[in-house]
Amino acid sequence: MAIQRIITYGLFYGLVVTGYLFLVMITFSPRVWGYKDYPDVVKAKVSPQTRREKILAALIGLPWFAFVLGFPVLSTFALKAALGGEITFATAFLNVAVQFLFSTIGDLVLLDWLVISKITPRFAIISGTTKEDYKDFSHHFKGHAKAAVPIIVLCLIIAGIACWL
Repeated sequence: MAIQRIITYGLFYGLVVTGYLFLVMITFSPRVWGYKDYPDVVKAKVSPQTRREKILAALIGLPWFAFVLGFPVLSTFALKAALGGEITFATAFLNVAVQFLFSTIGDLVLLDWLVISKITPRFAIISGTTKEDYKDFSHHFKGHAKAAVPIIVLCLIIAGIACWL
């Protein structure tokens, strides 16, 4: 029962996180959603983000960050309740880790590699740059690799809180 719930929560989380990012990608300018995440070769060819673009990026990011941080906590407590009010640290950790794994796969593989680096549709290209400027996937991979340590720490914290409370 726990494994089924963990996978269900993970798939739901990955779908919502990746889906939200994709909707933002096709709705707003890449200067808003992608500027900070794009490689230096792209940033060197365009002007810095305007104040308005930074504010819009923060406003768009707020619901996403609330879900990214809130759902793993809520789902871990829901899993704890489904298990009769007790949850092992390993189960709580696995629940959160699977969610972050599925969202990372969605973002890194589907959005960063397939959409941005391979397909590179017009909506992903900042004016003043070329399609070729987006082909180096290593920038995205390094960003996700650097995020792995804080994500693991966050998984440990959430699992610890779920076990303790």
